[in-house]
Amino acid sequence: MGAKGDQGLGGLPKSPVLPAGRFLVAGLVLTVLVFGGLLGFAWSSWDGRGCPEAVARASEADVAGKYEGPDGMSVRLRYEAGTGRRTFSVARWPYEWSPAYRKEKTFDAAGTWSLSQDSGVAETRVQLSFEDAPLHRRPLRTLVVGLDGGERVLFKSADPDSCPSTVLRRAGG
Repeated sequence: MGAKGDQGLGGLPKSPVLPAGRFLVAGLVLTVLVFGGLLGFAWSSWDGRGCPEAVARASEADVAGKYEGPDGMSVRLRYEAGTGRRTFSVARWPYEWSPAYRKEKTFDAAGTWSLSQDSGVAETRVQLSFEDAPLHRRPLRTLVVGLDGGERVLFKSADPDSCPSTVLRRAGG
């Protein structure tokens, strides 16, 4: 056995690694664990979807259906091909720019809808016209028609350099 000064806690020999080296090793181990954990989380939560891409053209028949989004919000777009009538209903629909202190952040309503395209812009939009729109607050009225992983979606227009925060996906699909 070595001298009494060569033993660390519990009677084990002292490590030849300097204290600074221990911090370096601990830092590397922590980095690997954090990076590995984040990578594992990203892999397990990835469902093949990315940022939706706007579609240049879509018909009423393409867009009609029920869509569901975050926090239970939903919109049902109805289209009667024979009459051309387009109606919608929304549930838990958000107000735009609703401050956090507001108790009422969503509402249920109905109305009519239309498709629109701006000249020179390669996207189709759904415009919602509410029958009884709230007078004191502005509801979300415009959605972009898109595709995400081959799935039809509607989303709130956002900065083209980032993914939209509000994406509605077809119900049941």
